[in-house]
Amino acid sequence: MEIKGSTKIAIVIGHPIKHSMSPIMHNRAFRHLGMDCSYIALDIKPEGIEHFIKGLRYTNILGVNVTIPHKTAVIPYLDELSEEAKVLKAVNTIKISEEKLTGYNTDVYGFEKCLEGLDVANASALLIGAGGAGKAVAYTLCKLNVKRLFITNRTEERAKQLIHFLTNLFGIDITFIPFDKLETLETMNILVNATPLGMEGIGEELNIPPSLIGKETVAIDLVYNPPKTEFLKIAESLGARTLNGIKMLVYQGAESFRIWTGIAPPVEVMEEAIKEYL
Repeated sequence: MEIKGSTKIAIVIGHPIKHSMSPIMHNRAFRHLGMDCSYIALDIKPEGIEHFIKGLRYTNILGVNVTIPHKTAVIPYLDELSEEAKVLKAVNTIKISEEKLTGYNTDVYGFEKCLEGLDVANASALLIGAGGAGKAVAYTLCKLNVKRLFITNRTEERAKQLIHFLTNLFGIDITFIPFDKLETLETMNILVNATPLGMEGIGEELNIPPSLIGKETVAIDLVYNPPKTEFLKIAESLGARTLNGIKMLVYQGAESFRIWTGIAPPVEVMEEAIKEYL
């Protein structure tokens, strides 16, 4: 890809950022569509985030993706927030237009696409992990009127804070269950791992009771490297349908692409780029 003076630049910021796969799928999309655009990753230290975001309005940058640890830190320096970014207090996409910065959260859209075709309103779901990704997952499940939601997390207080937030927002009953009590649950319709357990380089796998998994279960792991974690291998062996984190990664990125460009993103091309890389 030749970068010229006319080339529009999109970026992803985080700290660290070298692990990001966003440049792979976005640059493939730009090439596929013949767009004079390029996407790069920038490592921005937390102490520099205010100056960086404030300066964006004076540039011709196409758009920005935001990842850990900046998703909340960027908010005070934006002019507007989408409804979901406002509710979740987390931004992963910034649009720059006419010196105005608007923050969006496309993680919810990304996870909604993972649930396409599922009867969420009649499903029981277990969410493992109550961090930033877990919050977006839980919000999406509640938005889709999940019948019963259980949340487990190593830090009980963090899980209960998430449950309090969701209960106030949606007025539904959500149950905290300690990790060592998971065997007391019946087989789940939806199982979601929103922790880094099983990720390449973590050195620790997610182990849950096999009794939670059946042929009617959909097991979703937000980890995408490796593409098939031990959790998904076990779920598959027990007859469950499985889905890794590639789809959520691609669709949240595709929605960012649409927000910046107004063009329908080539989702299949973006997904293929990630799969080839992995």
